[in-house]
Amino acid sequence: MAQDFPPSARASATLNQGPAWDLMEKVKLRPKYDAEERPEGVINLSGAVNNLMQDWMSIYARDKLQFEPKSLAYGPLSGSPGLLKAAAGFFNRFFNPLDPVSTDHVMAANGVTSLINMMAWTLCDEGDGILYTTPNFYMLDLDLTMRNNVTLLPVSTTSLTNPFESSELVETLDAAVREHSKVKFRLLFMCNPSNPQGRCYSRSTLDTLASWCARRQMHLVVDEIYAMSTFQGESEAELSPFTSILSVCSRPNVHCLYGLSKDFNMGGVRMAFLVSRNAQVLTTASKLTWFTWLPVITDTFATSFLSQQDTVEEYLVTYRSRLSEAYSRAATALQKQRIPYEPANAGLFIFIDLSAWLQYFVGSTQGTGTMSSSELRLCEYLIDHGIFLNAGEFAGCERPGHFRLVFTQDPKATELGIWRIRAALDQLAEKPVA
Repeated sequence: MAQDFPPSARASATLNQGPAWDLMEKVKLRPKYDAEERPEGVINLSGAVNNLMQDWMSIYARDKLQFEPKSLAYGPLSGSPGLLKAAAGFFNRFFNPLDPVSTDHVMAANGVTSLINMMAWTLCDEGDGILYTTPNFYMLDLDLTMRNNVTLLPVSTTSLTNPFESSELVETLDAAVREHSKVKFRLLFMCNPSNPQGRCYSRSTLDTLASWCARRQMHLVVDEIYAMSTFQGESEAELSPFTSILSVCSRPNVHCLYGLSKDFNMGGVRMAFLVSRNAQVLTTASKLTWFTWLPVITDTFATSFLSQQDTVEEYLVTYRSRLSEAYSRAATALQKQRIPYEPANAGLFIFIDLSAWLQYFVGSTQGTGTMSSSELRLCEYLIDHGIFLNAGEFAGCERPGHFRLVFTQDPKATELGIWRIRAALDQLAEKPVA
């Protein structure tokens, strides 16, 4: 009889990915949309993929992706001196820091996901608490808890009039901490610009949150991975522009995360940075870079790109123009198809509201009925009608029926996807309510 040698219980627990993973696996089994080869395929607008500058980056990379044999050898764990200098210059030019960022304030790793996990380990002991606002991005809970044994407390902001302004938000955080008084909270995690809403926190809110954390002996970690993905929304006067936490304060309890995966579509480069004024935190976090070691090829390419600040500026000017146009096209299509959404001015996505159609999924009369909630059954139904969106439930959104729609993969496919949503919804209206 064959013996069973299973992995650890904690490793085995990660195998249960939940309904989000089930839906993604279902989409993988379907033909993928291609305008020429597979026009009937599923249009996947769930992942935050940014293809708006592929032509520009293809030309740049073709010229710059040339390496010497020495690039195949070991390099520095957390970034070469040249990379850290280039990164500091990048932050000083484009993030408007209150005080200049030096190489001593920067550490590099192989992605913001790695840094999020690293910060939880560095700033929290076992059982310590981490606060984060919701909605937030899918898998944040896994990023924070994997290997760390910390206590997570998601704090819903869906009932707030404006969750990006300080007064209501701080009151909500205070209430959450009071309600869980037995937990020692060490960290507040924020995503700015926000994901999935595509909104930015005001300068006063960021300053207030940094002070609030300091009073409570807590750290504030701000993920700014969409910092350069800002645009002119249709309600600009009502939406705060992006303000980096680096431009608000230089407190030792404040830490900024940034990576090249979203604004520059360099997800394959695996390059991200921690910016902190806290030397102890940087020194301690650097011990984990044995597990996030940067390839020399990645280090060399990122150093070259970030050092050419005028070239980066040229990229951003073109990119933001295209991003604004892509958002406008998606917003116009949503309006034309009478699909409610939340106005945005940052990020790669729009948070749409399909709650009016949940009434058709209270039972399992639509779709295959394998999902547990009306929202997920609607999500599954949309897949069956050729469009995949990221359900708000996966982002911790407490208002059922919201979905994240990414508009930066292919603007034409996005418009077609929005049309498919409307067509699928219209078919529901022809059937009895569950």
